[in-house]
Amino acid sequence: MNDTHEAPFDYNQFINEFEEVTYWHFAWYSQIMASLLFNQTKHIQSHHECKFGQFMDRTEIPTAQNAEFNAVRDLHQQMHASASALIASRNDSKEAEEEVFNEFSELQSLFAAACNALLRAAIMTHAKTLA
Repeated sequence: MNDTHEAPFDYNQFINEFEEVTYWHFAWYSQIMASLLFNQTKHIQSHHECKFGQFMDRTEIPTAQNAEFNAVRDLHQQMHASASALIASRNDSKEAEEEVFNEFSELQSLFAAACNALLRAAIMTHAKTLA
């Protein structure tokens, strides 16, 4: 008998790893803010170099959360581009441009909301599979 049944998606592992890399993302965000406040030089990793981006690149996407996952990935890529622009504007003029800073801050807020939506959707889907 040929079993074509796929193994169920491991939501516990996904949720645990997502929570961990979200922590690392917020640590990265804090480093960006510190570099602005204390006039420090900061190399901005690409989306693919940081722990969060590596998680997004290697992780199986839960089918039910495809839209939320892609929203998080897109916002994460935009944040890295915006952080690079922010640090470059500060390095060029010794002061971050307000417009660039506001964009970076807005992306962080959107990113946090998208992460919460993805985590909530994954938890709700997982709960349904356990019922």
